[in-house]
Amino acid sequence: MPSSSLNKKLVITYSSWKKLLALLGLALALLMAWAGFLSNFFILEISFILLGAYWAWAILGIVSTISITLYPNKIVKRSWLGETTIPTHALLVADSLDQGNVKSWRFFHGSNKNIRESIQVAGYFLSPELRLWLDSYRRNIYRLGNFSSSPLSSNSAVCVEFDKAVSSFRFMAVLSGVYLLVYVIYATMLYWQYPVFAGYAPQLPAWPVRLLFVAIALAAYPLLQALTKLPVNVPNYSVRVAQAQQQAFRSALIANGVAWLGLPLFLLCGNRLDFYLLLSIGAIYHCDFYPRLSTWESVLQAAPEAQSVQAAVPRRSMQVSLALLGGLSLASYAGNPNDFRIRQQDCVDDQGNPVECHSSGSHGGGSGSSYRGNGGSDSHSSTRRGGFGFFGGSHSSFGG
Repeated sequence: MPSSSLNKKLVITYSSWKKLLALLGLALALLMAWAGFLSNFFILEISFILLGAYWAWAILGIVSTISITLYPNKIVKRSWLGETTIPTHALLVADSLDQGNVKSWRFFHGSNKNIRESIQVAGYFLSPELRLWLDSYRRNIYRLGNFSSSPLSSNSAVCVEFDKAVSSFRFMAVLSGVYLLVYVIYATMLYWQYPVFAGYAPQLPAWPVRLLFVAIALAAYPLLQALTKLPVNVPNYSVRVAQAQQQAFRSALIANGVAWLGLPLFLLCGNRLDFYLLLSIGAIYHCDFYPRLSTWESVLQAAPEAQSVQAAVPRRSMQVSLALLGGLSLASYAGNPNDFRIRQQDCVDDQGNPVECHSSGSHGGGSGSSYRGNGGSDSHSSTRRGGFGFFGGSHSSFGG
């Protein structure tokens, strides 16, 4: 690869058969998440679902990649979801060893905290020849041209303010972790209190309540978009930076607030899928509106020479959220609702035979419920929306 021309480029693509092999890993990730959901042990449920989601997201990132083109002054990744471009005027490269001690690379714009402006290359899915070319690019090619060849200093104003914005999102992520712990504790308490938990408001119509919460979640998207319009035209430097930090904090609060809507909806309707639906939308918002270093370069006017090669990472939260909403809705509510309700196997009839548990009344105060076998009519069977099990004594699925 001649090093004298900025017009030279390196195009890398992943091996097709290894992509197909990765789909097996995707199936295993989904199976692990489903096994966690059916475990009836709530800390294990959360752990398996989060780990399975992370694993599935990483595999989808590889499978959806069409090509990665490396120029001396920028790197462009094309995928099914769109195109991502990062400049190389402040390129930071991190490498790691994957399966079989094969090296992988991740290219960051300016800082290794700038995950939203980064491109990962999985070396395991490349041919040995492409790995050699990529390593040569990392060591030599990107340093050519009329631009800075060193990463930004961590003490620069841009990085300091960017780190503050990142801290806001990380603080909210910690609060979301506490929120998940609250869910685990509360779910366990509900299991101890009710053989079948159909929600604290079984008299409410399920679909209108769900649509209201989902509408609130989707309405947060344009609000988050408005908060991305940073005050670049404010003449006072200190005021401009302070306003930008406020908007970053509000973005983190709103994105995670969407995820926190899941627990109230679950407590109303008793369906865990409602909890995970809103948790997923909030997680997408959190990742999609995570701070970008280029934004702070614009706010502080630190790198105007880089604007010609910089392209914003496309935001696809609305499309992804709608697709997620549609998929989960079909999975949860289509077909016979009885196929998705939570069942327990620890109820018995008069002869001691195991039967399905039924809830017949209000859950307020932990006392107005009675349970019996399949022999009679249940006046509230039309409002059952699922429930909880725990350890090995129950079997669970979603209630419609």
